[in-house]
Amino acid sequence: MEIDVGNPHRSFPMPTVTPHLLGAVLIWTSFQALAEQTETTTSPGAVTLTNAQEENSKWSGIGRLSLPNNTQCIATLMDSRDSPTSSSGPAYVVTSGHCIDKRNGIIVQDQLLEGTVSFNFFVDTQETRKTFPLKRIVWSSMQGIDLALLELESSLDDVIAQAVTPLSLGASPAAGSPVKVIGEPSRPDQGLRLATCSEDTADVVIETPWVWRNVRRNHCPGVAEGASGSPVVTAGDNLVVSVVNSVASETSKLPRCGLNNPCLQQEGQVQNHGTTNYAAPVQRIKGCFKDGRVDLNLEGCDLLPGFQFKALEPINRLQKIATSAEGEPVLPSWNLRFQIDTPNYRYKTTLDPLTCEDPIGYSGTIAASENLIDVPIGPQPGWNFLCVIGVQAPDERPSYALMGNALSLPVKLLPAGPPAINFTSVRRPDGGVDIAWHRDSPDLLLYTIKRGAPDAVDCDDPTGYRALARDRHTLAAAKLPIKFCTKAVDILKQESAPQADIINASDD
Repeated sequence: MEIDVGNPHRSFPMPTVTPHLLGAVLIWTSFQALAEQTETTTSPGAVTLTNAQEENSKWSGIGRLSLPNNTQCIATLMDSRDSPTSSSGPAYVVTSGHCIDKRNGIIVQDQLLEGTVSFNFFVDTQETRKTFPLKRIVWSSMQGIDLALLELESSLDDVIAQAVTPLSLGASPAAGSPVKVIGEPSRPDQGLRLATCSEDTADVVIETPWVWRNVRRNHCPGVAEGASGSPVVTAGDNLVVSVVNSVASETSKLPRCGLNNPCLQQEGQVQNHGTTNYAAPVQRIKGCFKDGRVDLNLEGCDLLPGFQFKALEPINRLQKIATSAEGEPVLPSWNLRFQIDTPNYRYKTTLDPLTCEDPIGYSGTIAASENLIDVPIGPQPGWNFLCVIGVQAPDERPSYALMGNALSLPVKLLPAGPPAINFTSVRRPDGGVDIAWHRDSPDLLLYTIKRGAPDAVDCDDPTGYRALARDRHTLAAAKLPIKFCTKAVDILKQESAPQADIINASDD
């Protein structure tokens, strides 16, 4: 069924909401083990912290989060008190959402959780670390923001009594402000390290299937696998402003924007930034406490309402504009069947996922039973996004939290036209030739080739072509000259025109 977004009887009259929602980034990524750094304030690397003499007790509330299946992250004890003396409520920690549940489209609320957090996590306090069991997931999301709030079995009083210092949340600092990142990768996993740098803003980070909006970024060293959830704190007053959750590797060269290769989309351009840490702001959590206890229904709490969305079939993240027999472009469709746990939903398509947080442009209210979105992707090549929000009723108003929980589904649309045919040949000392076919075009499915004597092979004859089984071949000098006919077949199984290439003998 097609849904008419432009139907005036299904309009979505809502006031404009500036898309300032606190976004996030992604995910534990594997990099080289962190080399040991000498403890010096002038070192460009991360500094190993000690606390045997309580010289760094202010960081004692940053600990190693250990979860089933050998998942390790960093979590920070929150100061959820209304005043310095009111601490009778439970203890809560903040970390990255992907440490808890990596499913896209699922906002987790109030679920039991196994695992522990070890505080006083320093290189010289291994015998005096304080470990506390987890109790439940208060809230966790990978939907536009990668963030989680967890509750411990112990009260905040009990944790503080073990000489563990909680940290307070703060407002996002101005772009370029100095910050500190305190954490530790799971290798070598000896104890906390501190790095200083500056924090900047980012628009959107794509790491399919996730899209993080209104992201923060920094270039502090020392972040690697197991350091997700490491707090980013202000340099002056040590307020937690974001948590690290994704890293662009130095080896990222192409904007694939996939797992372990996050891409920054800013001002319409997608690019990779090596050695960049992306971080999820924490300000949406700030208004969720009263009398030392979390209450997600508080007016100032910006975590709910949420919803759960599940695609019934895998989404093809790479699409291409087809070409009809008449040479006209044919756009692909989202053709998305799904389940959603709210009675209704709304959607829109966009080139800028930040607009997913703006209610203007969404469809009218659609019943959850009408669970097919089948509108065209494009027509502009590049990253295209589908925004979805779940709503309870047709007249539900677009709160800050609801729009912040909007789901952004990414698809990269490739332009029409055949893939490029690309191969290179290198002459060997014995007169033979090494040939290599390259697969640089993202829309290339396979090559088909045929070969033979130059005067015996007709590239325009469709017979005789076979799929290229190996990308590298060595031709003996005795077999030259030779003619190659190559066709490129794209992901839509459309063939290019044949390309003819002749490789001559070395004395030709």
